[in-house]
Order: sequence, then structure tokens, then C-alpha cells
Amino acid sequence: MTELSTIELRFVQVTEDLIASPAVTVLVSNQGDILKRAGDAQKVFEKLASQGYAVLPEEMQHCFMRFRDVGVHWQASDPESGVGGEFNLLHLSESIRIGPPSWHNRSEWSPEQQDLFSQFRIFDTHLQSGSGTLGFLRMMPFGVAPELWFYDNTRGPFKLHISYCSYLENVRITKGGHYWQYLFSDISLTEPGNTYIATHIQKLLDFLQIEFPDVDYEPLLDRLSRKTSH
Repeated sequence: MTELSTIELRFVQVTEDLIASPAVTVLVSNQGDILKRAGDAQKVFEKLASQGYAVLPEEMQHCFMRFRDVGVHWQASDPESGVGGEFNLLHLSESIRIGPPSWHNRSEWSPEQQDLFSQFRIFDTHLQSGSGTLGFLRMMPFGVAPELWFYDNTRGPFKLHISYCSYLENVRITKGGHYWQYLFSDISLTEPGNTYIATHIQKLLDFLQIEFPDVDYEPLLDRLSRKTSH
């Protein structure tokens, strides 16, 4: 039996914590196989570099997971709350193998958009909930470090001001709660069409604070406060 790394154990624990909470209903959970053939982080990163992609930051090796994918789709047991979440994190090699999203070259996109989307590699899918959101790595050649992007099919793509490892940590903390990514984007949460996102995130964090009191949600609450104060 393969021994799991610290970060792999942490994501197994996310699902276990959600299942153990009487206030949560876990709809789907998955823990894919360990991709032994892909090798460790160093081997994977060296292979990606040899294929012409960016040399991935060394920091990313510290949060590298070997699962083919790992994730959970959940909702609050009280349907009136509207609180829920989903994440499904793909192995980096799988993300690259899959290639850009199938819609990257649609005729309605501008040439600039098509170029941007062609560099996207899905690493966090939300297919079970039908939220229309995805997490992408923007993989760029010529030694440029990858960027993180969040795509919402109702608003389009948003660059995230967050590292890959920080993204995973926030997935772990929020249990993949819907829309937390907007806290790390440039989108205004005070514009009339976006205020409901702020309301939803507030409900999510209030719920998580009560159900998982051992987790520190103050940094996210502070970020939400700053994004809704002007």
C-alpha cells in the first residue's frame, strides 16, 4: 500500500470531515488512484519542462499530489441555506494531457481570447454541481511561470492573484465552497450584478466557522470585508 504524503492526507481528511458533519450532505466524493507511473514531483516537473512548458516554481513541488484526481461535492443539509461546494483536483500530468478546453477556439471568441484559452489547462473541475466554474493553470512557454485563472461561464475568465499551493490550501480550508476564488480576483463585489456573490461567500464562511471551528477563517473574512467596503 502506497504511503500518502502530508498534503494527500489533508485532502483525504477534507472529505472525512465533511462526511462527519451532521450539517453537511456529501453528494459525491472521489479519491482517484495514485499515478505511480508519473513519478514524483521532480520527475513530473522535469517532463513538463522538456515538453516546452514553463519551469514550474519549486514551491509547487511542496503541494504536489499524486492522485489522478481527488474531490468532493457537498451541500448544507439545510437546503434553505444555499451553501455548498465542490472541487475535483486533477494530477498535473492529467491536466497537461487533457490539453486546452474544448471550447478554446470557438468562432465567437476574439483572436486574443482564443490564444489565452489555448494556454488553459484544467486542474479543478466542478462538473457535479453544474456551477459552470473551473480552475485553470495558464501554461506558457519560454520560461514564464504559470498563472492561475478562474472561469465562470456567466462572466468569463478572471486571473487570480494567488499561487498554486495557496489555491489548494484555500480549497482545503473552504472545502471547495462555491465562489471563494472571487476573493482573489480583481472583480468588484460591490457592483450591482456581483453583490450576490459577496452575500453567498459571507453565508459560506459563516457556515464553515460554525461547523469547523478549528479552522481560522479570519483571513478570508478580512479579504471579503475589504472587497465589499468600497
